[in-house]
Amino acid sequence: MRSLIGSRVFYKRLFQVSLPIVLQQLLTSSLQLIDNLMVGSLGELSINSVSVVNQLYFVIILITFGALGGAGIFTAQYFGSGEVEKLKETFRFKLIVALMLVILSVFVFSVFGPFLIGLFTENEVTLSGGMDYLNIVKWSMLPWAFSIAISTTFREIGVTKVLLYITIAAILTNTGLNYLLIFGKFGFPELGVEGAAYGTLASRFVEFGLMMILLVKKGKIFNTRVKDIFKIEKVVLKGIIIMAIPLLLNEFFWSMGQTMFMQSYSTRGDISLAAMTITGAISQLVFVTFGGIGTGIAVLVGNTLGKNMLEEAKDNAKKVIAFAVVFAFFTGLILFGLSFFIVDLYDVSEATKILAGKNIRINAIFIPVFSFNVSMYFTLRSGGDTRSTMLMDSGYMWVVQVPLIFILARVTNLNVVMLFLIVQGLELPKSIFALSRYKKENWVRNLATKNETNAKNLMIETNS
Repeated sequence: MRSLIGSRVFYKRLFQVSLPIVLQQLLTSSLQLIDNLMVGSLGELSINSVSVVNQLYFVIILITFGALGGAGIFTAQYFGSGEVEKLKETFRFKLIVALMLVILSVFVFSVFGPFLIGLFTENEVTLSGGMDYLNIVKWSMLPWAFSIAISTTFREIGVTKVLLYITIAAILTNTGLNYLLIFGKFGFPELGVEGAAYGTLASRFVEFGLMMILLVKKGKIFNTRVKDIFKIEKVVLKGIIIMAIPLLLNEFFWSMGQTMFMQSYSTRGDISLAAMTITGAISQLVFVTFGGIGTGIAVLVGNTLGKNMLEEAKDNAKKVIAFAVVFAFFTGLILFGLSFFIVDLYDVSEATKILAGKNIRINAIFIPVFSFNVSMYFTLRSGGDTRSTMLMDSGYMWVVQVPLIFILARVTNLNVVMLFLIVQGLELPKSIFALSRYKKENWVRNLATKNETNAKNLMIETNS
């Protein structure tokens, strides 16, 4: 049992790198909840219009994280080993991939937007509102993708505090403009759902501008000149691609699986779809800890593997996982308590509130299991065991969860609460499979060139 408890120094380091990310995402989720409430005041159909588009956007977001994640594994380890030039090459790869995904996503949304939204609803009002929202918000992919390339690199080298301030500026911009443009306050036009889209677009450009300033000021160790963007050694490029492909496929299939869940829930009507949107927005207030887990593991496990300190990396992983599960238990209690009254903030029908409250309590009960699985995922990924991450994540989802929910939604009369409970309950067997992959220790390996002198110098430069 003692092996699962870290020293004061360990937890201090964990909180140094994780807490800013948790606070950043908590603030983001809190203000997104406010945005959700503002849109919700326009009615359940408006909530559904935005939520359907956000579900499509969610797929692109996760594909982006998956594509950049392969480079991120090497970023953490090259930083740990002090390989500065290779560190720069991982960042160049991220920029190239970000541009490709921007072009792809704008094309898909422009050409197939109506068809994709139509998969979730046949309501003409929802469809029309969704297209109005999508036609504006799709352009936010450009600044967002490059911002993510920059911010994830800073996270992987342990620089997280300043990212919190950038997020604050971006979400305050988003929330402020949403209020002005959704409701037409202080002389601004009353645009409704379109106002929410313009607020999102503007905030993404604010975020990107601040990220560029941060990159110039603090990102010298990995920043690159435009003319050097395609300068990536073949061996580095090959290694990144080998890691990136399983992650990319995993995030694609996982996000598509989540989309299939939402589509199945939508078969129970507009009220059920609105309830699921509310469930997600409120549950996110405690799910923000998952981002901190990922960052903590990238630094305390990924960087340590890069230094070739394999036993310490294994020890750190156990302690982070144990802490994540215990902490999730207490956040689950908070979420359970919130579920009884926070849904009253929404101006929706009583039936919608009841469904949302029940589903939020389901999430509260299972959050320790979710946290364990997230910890397993990031630990396996830190050492490049992307095959295992794909098997335990999207592989399990498409073999077990997606087929079952698809069938139940179409051949039974189970309500959305029971469907949701079954999907979330299936996370338990997944955790057993994840643990078995973790114990194989295929993730305990150094992917970077070992250079302790460079690593020490790089740490000093980063912290200065």
